[in-house]
Amino acid sequence: MKFNWFKLYIIVFLISSCNLFENKPVSAIAKYKSNYLFFEDIEKYMPKNLSEKESLLYLENEIAKWAKNHILIEQANINLDNEKKNYLSGMVKEYSDELFSFHYKEKIVKSLMDTVINQNSIDEYYKQNKINYKLNEDIVKARFIKISNENFEIPNIRNRFRRFNKSDISFLDSISLQFSAYSFNDSIWINKDVFFSKFPKVRDYVKNNIVKKNLFYQLEDSLELYLIKVNQSALRNDIAPKDYLEPTLRQILVNKRKLEFIRNFENELYINAIQTKDLEIYEQ
Repeated sequence: MKFNWFKLYIIVFLISSCNLFENKPVSAIAKYKSNYLFFEDIEKYMPKNLSEKESLLYLENEIAKWAKNHILIEQANINLDNEKKNYLSGMVKEYSDELFSFHYKEKIVKSLMDTVINQNSIDEYYKQNKINYKLNEDIVKARFIKISNENFEIPNIRNRFRRFNKSDISFLDSISLQFSAYSFNDSIWINKDVFFSKFPKVRDYVKNNIVKKNLFYQLEDSLELYLIKVNQSALRNDIAPKDYLEPTLRQILVNKRKLEFIRNFENELYINAIQTKDLEIYEQ
């Protein structure tokens, strides 16, 4: 049944009006002294698909929340001493200024700063700082196929999977519907345990041996054959490979450029204010 918003508005209007003939804004549903709460202020935040009863309860709660807030603010203004109120007003002003300044600088950065980081910059930064980036996990570049052990093409599939040149990849892709699961994306680093979680029957000492020696491995059970090839590995406490770190390094360099850009931008504004005599610094 479609909800009747107009009916709800009329009900709330009648409930919240102490005097139907009071001179007040038409859509006001509550008043505390000179402050009004309007129906549309609550309506835009009201959850969808509420029943009429639930909507009325929601409105009543929002009205109570609004009223309590206004009463508390009024009481705070009455009972806090001037020193505390001045301190809080200063904090609000400072926060407001920082918020305006932050969003303005973000807009300038977005519209004017070059965020493209070339590969040479990443390579140089990695060379100078790689000692600071050690792995806290074992990672691998690996691929796998899971296939029925009754598939008559297993010898060919296994040979192509191990060799894995362009022709082999194309062939394996073309018959991938025969695989119950597979991943050929062996250029991406992945957590070792996440990768091997697909093969619960592979024992830990076998996993470690495969990873350390970058081996090909196959495992067969009563139904399926698993083909696994680790191309590259890096272990906990090793220096992280550059291509593993590259997204992080790129963001670091963007942030460093951003800080320098903002510093230069602020200095330009400062110098311009002095040159135009908008800023005057008096002798102490």
